[in-house]
Amino acid sequence: MKETAKPQFMLVLLMMLISASAYAYDSGIAIHTEQGTKMQVYVNGKLYNKQPGKFVRVRSTPGLFHVEVKVLNPYTKQWTLVRKDVRVEKGFEFHFKVVFKNRKPELQATRKYPVYSKYFLNPMLYNRHPIS
Repeated sequence: MKETAKPQFMLVLLMMLISASAYAYDSGIAIHTEQGTKMQVYVNGKLYNKQPGKFVRVRSTPGLFHVEVKVLNPYTKQWTLVRKDVRVEKGFEFHFKVVFKNRKPELQATRKYPVYSKYFLNPMLYNRHPIS
């Protein structure tokens, strides 16, 4: 190799290593209901489950997210909207639970798991949406 090609090769190799490590970090949000009631989850205004369900898992990048959960209140039998701003850290999946306090729904943080757990790596646990 020429003397001028060697630094360029090292620079390209270094850039590839840095970009590969950046893709290794992923984050997530998982939300489930307390009493098994139906819910729909919106993250930053995007609906993540078209069919109301009891559990939703969303993969994401780290950052601040505006989470809105439309939940069917079992006491009043009406849909109620719960909003919360969630800060997601790099390398963790945050679990939230819809809890009914005084017959009103609240979104509570329960646990956080490392990204590389067996639950996070299973692609069947995530909602997939067609690209429009």
